[in-house]
Amino acid sequence: MSERERKEALLRKLNKLEAYHEIQNEMGRLTAAFNFHQREAVAEHFAWEMEDVSVEYADEGRFEGKKAVEAVLDMLLGKPAEPGEMLDMQLTTPMIEVADDLRTAKCVWWCPGAGAWKNEEGAHAIWVWGQVAADFIFTEKREWKVWHLHYFRFIKCAYEKGWVEDTSMIHRANTAMHPESLPGTYHNPYSPLSVREGIPAMPLPYQTYRKEDRYWELSRDKR
Repeated sequence: MSERERKEALLRKLNKLEAYHEIQNEMGRLTAAFNFHQREAVAEHFAWEMEDVSVEYADEGRFEGKKAVEAVLDMLLGKPAEPGEMLDMQLTTPMIEVADDLRTAKCVWWCPGAGAWKNEEGAHAIWVWGQVAADFIFTEKREWKVWHLHYFRFIKCAYEKGWVEDTSMIHRANTAMHPESLPGTYHNPYSPLSVREGIPAMPLPYQTYRKEDRYWELSRDKR
């Protein structure tokens, strides 16, 4: 390797490290805004200029395009939080692979969390655990933004019962799907009657984002 090649390789590594840091912060800010029900702050972290910007949330379906993503944000965050309600999701185990061309990144985070919901009987504590897979893109404004985001629900259950005894909340309520939603790609939360597949996949190093890379997170290759 020549001196020039070594310098180029070092610069590429430094640029990837900088991208990793910026993406981690960007996703952290999005998650904090989501936890505090700040719909407009969450929206700031999406690459709205991408025609196929998307969100898939548990078994609520896949929302693709600006109008649809705006709709799912309204559905999830459009109403003010009620006193006693809580959602506190964390980001752990970051796996962020920045492309060699420094234009995109494939990412996965594990998301342990807890929450509370209210009814006429009072507040009820719950466990809320899942994983997030996301594609980030480096925009023309030289900012990393969410291009595709998929939240995989793993467990959602009453705190006092646990995920083995209480499986009543792992699937969405039996109501009509949102009119902007498309069929979801994957939903397999924990159940005593099923086998966990280990999806989302862990991102692998790659040179550039290709059309066939869409839904890479559904791969069952666990290298």
